Amino acid sequence: MTTPSIRPYDPARDFEGGLDVYFKTVNSALNYEPTCTIGSYLWYMPYVALSPSTCLVLSTDSPTSRVVGYIIGTSSTSSFVTRWRSEFVPTIDSAIVPPPNTPCSDPAMQTDDVKNFRAAVYNADCSMLLPYPEVLAKYPAHVHIDILPEFQGKGYGRKLVEAWCEKVREEGATGVHLDMVKDNVGGRKFYEKVGFGVCEQVLDGGESGETGVNGIVLTMVKKL
Repeated sequence: MTTPSIRPYDPARDFEGGLDVYFKTVNSALNYEPTCTIGSYLWYMPYVALSPSTCLVLSTDSPTSRVVGYIIGTSSTSSFVTRWRSEFVPTIDSAIVPPPNTPCSDPAMQTDDVKNFRAAVYNADCSMLLPYPEVLAKYPAHVHIDILPEFQGKGYGRKLVEAWCEKVREEGATGVHLDMVKDNVGGRKFYEKVGFGVCEQVLDGGESGETGVNGIVLTMVKKL
C-alpha cells in the first residue's frame, strides 16, 4: 500500500475523490437515500466550494493521485454561514435537494427527517453552536474529517487534525468544534485522543440531562 501524504485540497483534481470518501464513510445512521446525497450538500460541498484554503486531503500520489481522506472546515463559522447562504445556496441543484417548502412527488423526500435535512442545506445549519454565540465565540472554527477504513488507525487522522488546527490557528481561530453522531463510539474515542472534549453547553433544553447533546448529535470542542 502506497504511503499517503497530506497536502492542500486542489479543486481541479480532488473534488470527486473527496466526494467518494464522503459516500464511503458516511455514518450508518445516515447511510440511506436521499439523506446520504443531501448530506453531501451539508458536510462536504460547501466547504470545498467556499473555503478550499482550510481543506486538506490525505492522498496517495503514486502511481496515480487518489484521495483517501480529508479534513475540511472553516476558521470562522459565523462568516462561513453568511457566505453559504449568499454564495452556495444559489448553486444548489433543486432537483437533487429541493427547497424545504417545495412539494415532491418522491415520498422519500417528504419524511420529517429528510425535510429537516433539506431545510438545513438551505439555512446553512452547519453547527449546533449557532444558537449560542457566546460559546461559538470560544470555538469559532468547525471541522469534518473522513478517512477510508483501510487508512484508519495508522496515525493519519491525528496528523490531519494537527495540520488543520495549525492552519485555522494562523487564521485567528482560538478554538474549534465539531458535531458527530453521538453513538459513534470509535469516533468519539479518536476525537478525545486528539484533544477534543464534550461541549459544556446544554444544547437541548435539558431534555437529555447531558451537555453537548441535541438529539442524535454530540458536539465536541477543543481550544487552540
